[in-house]
Amino acid sequence: MKILWFLLFFNATLQAQTDSLFEYFGGVVYLDSITVRASESDFDAADFIDKVQTDESFYRAFKNIRKLSYTADNEIIIKNKKGKVKAEYASETVQTSDGDCREMRIADETVSGDFFEKNRAYRYYTAKLFDRVFYTEGRVCESERDRKRDPHPSGTEKHYSELKKLIFSPGQRADVPFIGKKTAIFGEDMQPFYDYAIESKIYTDGTDCYVFTAKAKPDFNADKTVIKHLETWFSKDNFQITARNYRLEYYGLAFDFAVEMRVKIKKIGELYVPQRVEYDGFFDVPFKKGEYGWFVTELGGFEL
Repeated sequence: MKILWFLLFFNATLQAQTDSLFEYFGGVVYLDSITVRASESDFDAADFIDKVQTDESFYRAFKNIRKLSYTADNEIIIKNKKGKVKAEYASETVQTSDGDCREMRIADETVSGDFFEKNRAYRYYTAKLFDRVFYTEGRVCESERDRKRDPHPSGTEKHYSELKKLIFSPGQRADVPFIGKKTAIFGEDMQPFYDYAIESKIYTDGTDCYVFTAKAKPDFNADKTVIKHLETWFSKDNFQITARNYRLEYYGLAFDFAVEMRVKIKKIGELYVPQRVEYDGFFDVPFKKGEYGWFVTELGGFEL
C-alpha cells in the first residue's frame, strides 16, 4: 500500500538557517545543520522523504533470515499488571538452510511459570507473536510457500498480515479495527499531529547515518495518534536501514496496547539481516487478563 507522498519545498532562506524547515500540508520537517550543509550539495530531501515512505529493506532483512543458517539466543518474560513475573522462557535455537528449505531445532531451553499450556501450546500472545516471526516448525521451503500463498488472506492470516505492517512498515495504514487510519502517519489527515525531523548522526557501530524521526506532538489528545515515536537510521552510503526504534500506544473501549520495539540490522555478505530485536509490550483485551510481555533475540553465526 502506497502512502501519500509529501509535497516539500525549501524555505527561501534555507542556506542561511541552521534550523531550516521543509513545509508541507501544515507540517514541518526539521533539518539539523549538518543535513542542511549536505542539502547544499547533492542531498535531495524530496527523494529522501520518498525513500522513508517506500523503503522495503527493513522487511527484506527479516525475510533474508529464511535463507540463512544461524544461531539465536532468545528470552521471553511475561508479567501481570502489577509487574510480577508470571512466566519466563529462554532458548538457543539453530537454523539450517540450503537457501530455499530450512529447519530449526532447539539446542537448549529453560522454562519457568505457566509459559505453556499442558499440550505445550503457548498461553500468552507475546509468545505466539515471537514464535510466528522467529521460529520454524518442521521443514519449510520458500518456493512451496510462495506457490501456496493466498494473495487475499482472510481470518487469522489477514490479521497477521496487517500486524506485520505495524511491525515491519510502521507508518503504512494497517487494516486494524478502530486504529487503521491512525497508523498512516504520513497521510494528509495525520500530518498535523506529528513533528518530523532529519538529522545526521553516527550509529553505535560507527555507521554514518541520516536519522528520520516522526514524533507525535504532545499538545494533541493522546487518542489522536497510535504511533507515538518512529526513528529510522539510514546509512548514508546506500540508504539501507541500520536500525529502527518505535513506540505504539492505544487505549480504547475494545482493547488497550502499548508496544516498543528496537531493531538493529547487520550486513552478512551481500544480505542484510536483523542482529538484535527487542520488544516490550502490553495488551489488554476484553475477557482476558492484561499481559505485559518482553522478549529479545540475538542472532549470530550466520552462514550463507
